Amino acid sequence: MSYRAWSRVGFSIAVVALLVSATWAQKAHNTGPKYDPTKEMTIKGVVDEVREIPGEFEGLHLVVKTDSKTVLVHVAPSGFLKEIDTSFSKGDQVMVVGAPSPDTSPDEEILAREITVGQNTTMLRDDKGVPVWAGWKPAKSSGK
Repeated sequence: MSYRAWSRVGFSIAVVALLVSATWAQKAHNTGPKYDPTKEMTIKGVVDEVREIPGEFEGLHLVVKTDSKTVLVHVAPSGFLKEIDTSFSKGDQVMVVGAPSPDTSPDEEILAREITVGQNTTMLRDDKGVPVWAGWKPAKSSGK
């Protein structure tokens, strides 16, 4: 293969790599508010309310009452939670590891990285805060 042919192959590979990384970054960007792992905290409390929120960053949110405050916990897209067979109910005792939602006080809203109910822990984000549903697409309905 000539130098010119190798140059074209190298250029093509570079373009594909750039497009793939840009697509991944866009998918990760479109998964909701930015998670800041340097501000991570743990709360323990009781689920007082389970909310399904519509809109751009729709999903399941929990209202958790701790000993000293009430916190809105952003969980994940509802369809994703259904696919991984995970649900939460009013009255559940939970431990939530998460970070404050940007643009709010840490006492008001947090983005969950993991939620533990009893002995079951649901991992929702990796250690850097990237949602496990990044790039996820809802399963297609079988029409039944």
